[in-house]
Amino acid sequence: MNIANGIWALVPFKGASGAKRRLESVLDEHERESLVLAMIRDVLDTLAQCRALGGTLLVSRDAQAFELAEEFGMDVFEESATDLSGAVVQSGAYAQRQRQAEGTLFVPGDVPLIRPRDVVAVLDGHEQVTLVPDANDIGTNAAASSPPNAFEYLFDGKSFRPHIASARRAGIEPRVVRNAAWGLDVDTVDELAVVAQRASGTRTGRFLESSGISARLGASRPSQSR
Repeated sequence: MNIANGIWALVPFKGASGAKRRLESVLDEHERESLVLAMIRDVLDTLAQCRALGGTLLVSRDAQAFELAEEFGMDVFEESATDLSGAVVQSGAYAQRQRQAEGTLFVPGDVPLIRPRDVVAVLDGHEQVTLVPDANDIGTNAAASSPPNAFEYLFDGKSFRPHIASARRAGIEPRVVRNAAWGLDVDTVDELAVVAQRASGTRTGRFLESSGISARLGASRPSQSR
């Protein structure tokens, strides 16, 4: 397998407070915060186990990031950007300069179903730009770039096709990987219901079950055909 050991994962984290407001109809503020922390712990645990990576940077100015980084044996990069794209650019430049990263892998904190094999699926065969869309081919749920910042990031919630165009403007034909675990991020109630069905054995699944949220969502769970 062609695994890029010089690739560093970049995990932006804005903090749990006030997050996931689109879930307000089913989760109160404390539940949303607990969900965010459960999900990012699942993500960081997976990355910590993945030997295909050179390392992981938690990209954040939030105080809680330092506790998470210590828990999983990672470092924090305190970005100063005004948006997600800028945070990924800044952390990618840092990884290249200070960690000798040959490439980077953007990983959101709300894809709790990914496992090391899913990370390998993205990196195995990666050369310059690899993009992983969400389940609807609308957003970008992972992006590998070698070298770091090889193309312009355009994160806005609908960035998958713009990222394909951005890579092509940089003279790169992007590789696209579709993966069920990467495809499911949690922004909507429907997505949360699907995660509740599939997250057995994860921190996220245990939280949803023990809090009663899984049972609460049960009556309105969507069909799995998407």
